[in-house]
Amino acid sequence: MSPRFFLSQTPTGDAATLAGDEARHLSRVMRIKAGDLVELFDGQGTSWSATVTGIERNEVTLRLDARYTEKISQQPVVTLAVALPKGERQKWLIEKITELGVDYLTPLTTSRSVAQPTSAAISRLRRGVVEACKQSNRNRLLEITPSQSLDTLLSTASTKVRILACPTSSDSMQSILSTPVEEILIVIGPEGGFTLSELDQLRDLAFSTPVVLGPRVLRAETAALAALANWQIFKGDGCAIRNR
Repeated sequence: MSPRFFLSQTPTGDAATLAGDEARHLSRVMRIKAGDLVELFDGQGTSWSATVTGIERNEVTLRLDARYTEKISQQPVVTLAVALPKGERQKWLIEKITELGVDYLTPLTTSRSVAQPTSAAISRLRRGVVEACKQSNRNRLLEITPSQSLDTLLSTASTKVRILACPTSSDSMQSILSTPVEEILIVIGPEGGFTLSELDQLRDLAFSTPVVLGPRVLRAETAALAALANWQIFKGDGCAIRNR
């Protein structure tokens, strides 16, 4: 498999240019040379096989040899709203949910949030999405939406199927996935869990169906992956197919 690199702009002709971090990664980290074959993707479902034609200090030029376009997935759109964990666990979360096919991530602010989704933090997370896509052969970027308070999420979310991870629930994911759906929203609270007031808000508005993810209390990032794994087992992950 050829090394993969992200194009921040979709090319219009038969040539492309990598600049900045991607160019440095190609030339200095991967030590790829002129004439070598690589794969490019634009994060919107299109990828190319390409040949390196020139390497400068912070720029790499390439010839596009073949183009591949993914079919639009017929699987439900998955949004994960989660109160972000601290530090490196954010990076780990982004990597794994990108690999597992989440379409949208909404950083959630709650009473017990332990990390604030600042603009700098979101920029780091978006870079993590690119890296995870390169590694996992995913050609559509996970989109990170602006952060939302729980109140805003409650008042604006229109998704019909809304699942709330709740260790005190008696319902499992299987019990609510018996009918076809077009969208699903999975809500994960912070390390200390939602407050009683927040849980009351969620229940009063019939916002989410509480489900239990197993017999043990999970960290926020583990709960997110457990919910996604349950979802994939029963509904599939919508892996794309290449058209040549």
